[in-house]
Amino acid sequence: MIFYDKEFLGKKFKEYRKKVKLTQEELSEKIGIAEKHYGKLERGVFMPSLETFFKLTDVLKIPLSEFGFQVEPTKNTTREKIIKEIYISNSAELELFLNFIKSIKKYNKTINNK
Repeated sequence: MIFYDKEFLGKKFKEYRKKVKLTQEELSEKIGIAEKHYGKLERGVFMPSLETFFKLTDVLKIPLSEFGFQVEPTKNTTREKIIKEIYISNSAELELFLNFIKSIKKYNKTINNK
């Protein structure tokens, strides 16, 4: 995984930003960070947070394989959306998601056993 190389990340973000024809200002607005901060990410001065990283890959349509992630493509867009939400969630949200999923599974098990 090439997530810890600031310069590599910055070059990749710049390359894909230009492909989708966005300015630094437009992109920073879309992902909710200051333009100056984004500029420093692109120049390899800062590392993006995990949340910012996934927002950038989403908006710029960068495949995670570009960063060395072994991701098997699926046709299940709902699963992919859920996984992205998990990556950008805080601890409290993750706990809530887990409890919700457990409740649904327990309910389904009860229904199926009737």
